[in-house]
Parts: sequence; structure tokens; C-alpha cells
Amino acid sequence: MYTASTVKVPILIGLLHQDAKLTASDKKLVAGMIRQSSNADATAIFKKIGGVSGLNATFARLGMDHSQASSKWWLSTVSSEDYIKLLKHLFVKSSKISRTGRNYIISEMFQVNSKQQWGIKGFSDTPNFLANKNGWTLSGSWIMNSIGAVEVNGHLYLISILSDNHPDGRGNVGLKTAKKK
Repeated sequence: MYTASTVKVPILIGLLHQDAKLTASDKKLVAGMIRQSSNADATAIFKKIGGVSGLNATFARLGMDHSQASSKWWLSTVSSEDYIKLLKHLFVKSSKISRTGRNYIISEMFQVNSKQQWGIKGFSDTPNFLANKNGWTLSGSWIMNSIGAVEVNGHLYLISILSDNHPDGRGNVGLKTAKKK
């Protein structure tokens, strides 16, 4: 599946791998990329990590064997299984991302703009939301994706929703399907 803006999380991981001490300018780009879902900021960071080769190196480092970077970063491809691997690195344990880096990424994902709070964040019955990143793009039909984590009754759930073929651009079918129990 195409990643749309959900790939901004692995792009950020790639940036932190290159330079654990981000500059004020880097932090501003990161906040724009994750919180506001700024494509211009994502493009700047994507270039900074080395574009396709840098993102593919991040995928490989995280064991994301079914992911492939594209020069149009939003058209990179990923599997739900690979996103769960990434989320385990963030929320469970990782020798690939420092604790400080993990906390920083989760903090950014927790602070997404209210206009970006759909998908996993939009689950009305989620007692303890932890973090998410959503993405959408038009590639023949609308692609609507959401990745993140929630905690319910002391149990951590890592969620990757990748969906396409939304003719209305709202992803209502994908969201209704994801909410089924």
C-alpha cells in the first residue's frame, strides 16, 4: 500500500538516526511534518536523510522487509505488518531507536493538529489514546491510512490501518470497517 503521510514517522526515525541532537531548525521542521502534516517540511527532511536511499536504510534498520521508498515519499509502499514492526520499536522496546528518540517521536505523534485527529485518534471508545499519524493521498482513488497506539484496560494495542478505494475522499468505509469489533 502507498504510505501517504504515515511515512513521515519513518522519515523522522531516519533523521534521528543521522543526528540524535536536532537543531532548533530541525525541530521546527519535525513539528510541521508530524503535528501539521506539512508536506514541504517532510520533503526537506526526506532530502536531509538522503531521499530514497536514506528511507530504505531506515526501513532495513527497523526490519521493515515489505517497504520500499519512492522519490515521491508519499508514494512509498509499506505493509501493515511492517508498520506494526515500526510501532513495536516505538512503543515496546528497541535497540534501533534510543529511549530519548522514542519519547520524542511519541510526543510529536501525540500532539497532532486537531485537523489531523481522525483514524485511530477518532475512535470514540478509546479510553487512553497514546499517539498516531495519519495520511491520505489521491492515487486513482483516495488512500486513507492511520498508524498508532492506544491503551485499553492496561493493554497496549498497536494499530495499522491501510485502506484505499475511497471515492468520496473521506475514508468513511475504511473507518467504519476499522471500528468493527
